[in-house]
Amino acid sequence: MVQYLTPSTLSPLTKLDEYCPVCKSSRYLNPAIQFLIEPTCYHKMCASCVDRLFGGGPGTCPVAGCGARLRAAKFRKQTFDDIAVEREVDVRKRVAKVFNKREDEFTTKLEWDDYLEMVEATTFDIVNGNKKEREAAERLLQEYEETNRQAIERNAQREKAEAMAFLAREEAEKEVVRAAREAAVVETEEEKRETLMSRRAQLEAMSKGDLEAVERIKAGFAKRAEERRRKARLDVENAKGIREGRELALNSFLANAGKEEGEEEEEEEWEPLGKGVDDKSTYFELLEEYPKNEWIDDFMSLPQVAAGGYSRTEWYQRSLHEAFSGLTVFLGEEEEEAEEEKKGRQRERSMPDRTDIMIVDPVS
Repeated sequence: MVQYLTPSTLSPLTKLDEYCPVCKSSRYLNPAIQFLIEPTCYHKMCASCVDRLFGGGPGTCPVAGCGARLRAAKFRKQTFDDIAVEREVDVRKRVAKVFNKREDEFTTKLEWDDYLEMVEATTFDIVNGNKKEREAAERLLQEYEETNRQAIERNAQREKAEAMAFLAREEAEKEVVRAAREAAVVETEEEKRETLMSRRAQLEAMSKGDLEAVERIKAGFAKRAEERRRKARLDVENAKGIREGRELALNSFLANAGKEEGEEEEEEEWEPLGKGVDDKSTYFELLEEYPKNEWIDDFMSLPQVAAGGYSRTEWYQRSLHEAFSGLTVFLGEEEEEAEEEKKGRQRERSMPDRTDIMIVDPVS
């Protein structure tokens, strides 16, 4: 029988009052003592007792009334001062690994809220419930994990992919900042060196009385400075391009991370005239064959026409389209629509502004 620690069974011990239940060593007598816990029962023991009792293999917890099977590999340092908080955090991590659905998997907000309430109720029963409630919650958790194993693994892969994408984005941002910083440092150093060389060259030209050479040196210095700035901007743009490329690759990876095995994305059918736009007329239907026409038959028999890919069907379609193109224009309906639109604008102008509405107090 595993004896769980709950807030009601914990005593308010300070760190100096902590002691090992096996060897009775305390932090007060041995400040360098190191206490470890095992997530099965969360009973605290010193590291020397753990090595002595469980170094050769699994063993029973030495705390009276516990009887849990403990392993040395599972012992770890305590993170929180309150052992009840430590256990609750571990339970929440374990439950979150099983109940890892996302909001986009539910059709309504109410279903998502009910799911979150069920998860929280299960967690509460495991942490604070009695023996019967705890066993029922553990059974529910195990049954759900066995039933939805594939969905759980798929969402875990998706979560891992998102974490990798977040780290990659951070790394890409750091790369852009680093490239900009290095470009600024290089530009500053080169500018200092170029300024010093330009001044020396100008002084030499001025000592010889060659004013044209001074102007040429100034123009060359300005040109080289602009070239350095252009190169620095190019380095930053290249870093940004690398970052955008990584983001596209990561987005594609994230899109495929949550898919079931064998599931492929359905390709949307390409429509040349735009989505929902059709060139078929409601006034005529193109037939596969029409009565023979000497002019079109003679024209289609020419080698230069056939070599150019001219289609008899396209000629029929264009002729019918030109013949029926004016039938969709109804002047009467257009005049009625224009009149209704004009009346609507007049009604809008005649409506009072918000500031013109007088509010009457019904009490007075």
